Amino acid sequence: MRTAQTAEVISTTESLTEISSDKIYCANCVNCKLIRSKTGSGSQYCLRVRCDAGMWKKKLGEEKIYKYFTVARRSPDTCPHYEPMGDPREFIKELKKTLPIKDEVYTSLY
Repeated sequence: MRTAQTAEVISTTESLTEISSDKIYCANCVNCKLIRSKTGSGSQYCLRVRCDAGMWKKKLGEEKIYKYFTVARRSPDTCPHYEPMGDPREFIKELKKTLPIKDEVYTSLY
């Protein structure tokens, strides 16, 4: 039986050559925004992503915010607000090379 965790592992091991230009990737959409999320002390934060079009929701209707390093995994079947920023194949290929492999904590200088 497949679980959500199993599905995530499968999607992360997906070969870069299997990236489809017909597939929707949230990371390649103009509505996918990178934000700071405060952690620990006041000057520390982690990077998160949110959908500016409001398409990511929790069961109770609250906005869902995902960890930055998982953004390449967000790929819905359809989205009425999807506006690609360019060729998804090239973008996702490059993104997967540069994304951190785990959540990272940053410190603000000001």
